[in-house]
Amino acid sequence: MKHVTILNGTVGVVYLCPPPEGVETVEAPDDVFPGWLHDGSTFHSPEPTLDGMRADKVVAINANTDALLLAGAPVEGGLHVALDDGSRADLTAMAATATAAASGALPWPESYARGWISMENVRIPLATPAAGLALAATAGDYYAAIVQHRRDLKDAALAAEDAEALDAIDVSAGWPD
Repeated sequence: MKHVTILNGTVGVVYLCPPPEGVETVEAPDDVFPGWLHDGSTFHSPEPTLDGMRADKVVAINANTDALLLAGAPVEGGLHVALDDGSRADLTAMAATATAAASGALPWPESYARGWISMENVRIPLATPAAGLALAATAGDYYAAIVQHRRDLKDAALAAEDAEALDAIDVSAGWPD
């Protein structure tokens, strides 16, 4: 059990250790947090607010986004290209080099021709600048599709005018394959 202060029927401060002397508290179950309601004898979880439900929906949207980004961009052969910030920067540098090599401004480096290392630690062949550009474009498009869908879902969640409209937003649908 822990001790909590009650003000106008609402839990305020939660003390996990004995409260300071002179502070009026009541004992509360461990699952009680600030904002819970107290009717004098029983604690009740507060009714969810629309803002709270929106925040929960955004958390679910972000969780789906994070899971997809962690899994990487799927490419031919069942492999995946990492989508973390550093990997995307490396892909951008490779694509810039591929663009310059395709125009004849410089040769296609052996380091890229040897292949891009997938998340599965398998080389993805990049024999030509065009292969490098295709890989960067595939990974970039997949990343952009995730980010744009996240934004669409967040916009819909933030614009929802009631709980029914918010519930109608399926955070598991519409993501890129």
